[in-house]
Amino acid sequence: MENYQILRIVVAIFVATVVGLSAIFGTFLPAILAVVIGAMISYIYKKSTLEILEDERIVKVSEKASRITMVVFSISIAFMGMFLIILRDEYPDLTQAGFTLSYAAVALLGLYYIFYWYYEKRYGS
Repeated sequence: MENYQILRIVVAIFVATVVGLSAIFGTFLPAILAVVIGAMISYIYKKSTLEILEDERIVKVSEKASRITMVVFSISIAFMGMFLIILRDEYPDLTQAGFTLSYAAVALLGLYYIFYWYYEKRYGS
């Protein structure tokens, strides 16, 4: 597990450096390649190692953290969108941002239910 964490740190530094330099020089192809290469290196190491990288506790904690993140984020963007739409008379420029946030909240909720339905079918209820 320790080797994998070191590899992830090295890959993150590599990707951040290349993306930063790409942004400075205005070229995006190296940034995209760095992200893809970093993901491939991480995936290949994870699949080829015999170390135990995840156990049931880590998976359970990750599931709970993901779920609460989804809930907090979707509620936050829905309220921000609603707030910006309500203020359309005073700040008409922000109305489009409000609708965008509201639609994003609806899309996120729809995506959540699609995956919920899929995993409920796959693993049974």
